[in-house]
Amino acid sequence: MFVPPSSPIAVPSRVPTPPRSSDEVRDLVAELARVPDPRARQGRRFTLPSLPALSICAMTPAGNDSLTAVAEWCQHATAPGLAGFGLPYDLLLGGFRVPSEKTFRRVLGLLDPAQVSAAGFAYLRPLLENAARQAPTRRTPDGLIEREQRRAHRQAEQAAQAPAARRRAVAVDGKCLRGARRPDGSRVFVLSAVRHGDGSTLASREIGAKTNEIPEFQPLLDQIDDADLKDDVITVDALHAQRAHATYLVEQRSAHYLFTIKANRKKLAQQLQNLPWKAIPVIHGDDSAGHGRREQRHVQVVTVNNLLFPHARQVLRIQRKRRTAGMKRWRTETVYAITDLPVEQATAAEIASWARGHWTVENTVHWVRDVVFGEDLSQIRTRNTPAVLAALRDLIRGALTLAGYVNIASARRVHADRHRVLNLYGLT
Repeated sequence: MFVPPSSPIAVPSRVPTPPRSSDEVRDLVAELARVPDPRARQGRRFTLPSLPALSICAMTPAGNDSLTAVAEWCQHATAPGLAGFGLPYDLLLGGFRVPSEKTFRRVLGLLDPAQVSAAGFAYLRPLLENAARQAPTRRTPDGLIEREQRRAHRQAEQAAQAPAARRRAVAVDGKCLRGARRPDGSRVFVLSAVRHGDGSTLASREIGAKTNEIPEFQPLLDQIDDADLKDDVITVDALHAQRAHATYLVEQRSAHYLFTIKANRKKLAQQLQNLPWKAIPVIHGDDSAGHGRREQRHVQVVTVNNLLFPHARQVLRIQRKRRTAGMKRWRTETVYAITDLPVEQATAAEIASWARGHWTVENTVHWVRDVVFGEDLSQIRTRNTPAVLAALRDLIRGALTLAGYVNIASARRVHADRHRVLNLYGLT
């Protein structure tokens, strides 16, 4: 398939987003060049960075959730729109050659998902640094005010009035790609490290067929530079409340942990429950309403010394009470958590916010990939392709969020115009 260079560029239906400066966004193709090429040298027709870059641009507009749609997006592109991808130019035919669907499936299946995820975070890093310096705005790049945009603005104003957080937090959690299957019939799982707040994916790793999330915890965080993890608080669910994980974080990575303790750690859970909680006052609480329900949280904290767990310094009991609108009955849940941070380095309010912020990985990553990108409906099964596409979806989500969009579904609809897509990734 080739595209003649004389093909006209379609006139955009809306005014395109003003281009960002070079210090804000890097060339997507150049960043993806850091991914090692697993192909043999003989027979290469397309450079490796061009294939994931085309996939990212093609999957950005709404509805393009399959590799078939990716190939069609490339086939319908004009020559000026393809000029920045480094595609081969056929002098005889007078146009750029574009990859077929078969080529996308074959090459993406050979890539290492961890390498793709690392390249994606390297691409988003300057945008993250720029976003941290800018004040929040209520308007999207299109000048519109979304419902989610208003909510995000209110939350940003509330956060500005509250004491500044002394540490960043990173959530580690796994996700099943429900539609994908390996040749032996087993499901595909991906373990990710996601920053609280902005939901940026620092690293991701596919979990092998004959293992689980626990052995992959350290290899996942080993993919992250020390500068991006030092002094951060790592939040995990009850599955990862392991002694080896706590030792690794504190002694090898100079990081901190906040572990939720449940029945899977029976001895430790029993010990936490037997603490004199009735004599310990509630030192932090909040009351919130939204999404048709009201929720109250009460936090109690007790200082400990190791407590059969490496480097443990504080134990929390968080009581959550929820009530659906119009109902009188409250539903109560009690959760215990443990951290290595002493009281002078982490207040009860900070720890409670980290515990609640752990759901960032569910609300801003897993939900978006499942519902907005249709990840669970995808039945792509070729080699590493499911995990690689998950990493590409994370990059798209991060790029749209850092461009000023809160509603990712709305942002994908806006980027039906190719000019916007190319401008978003610095390919104009």
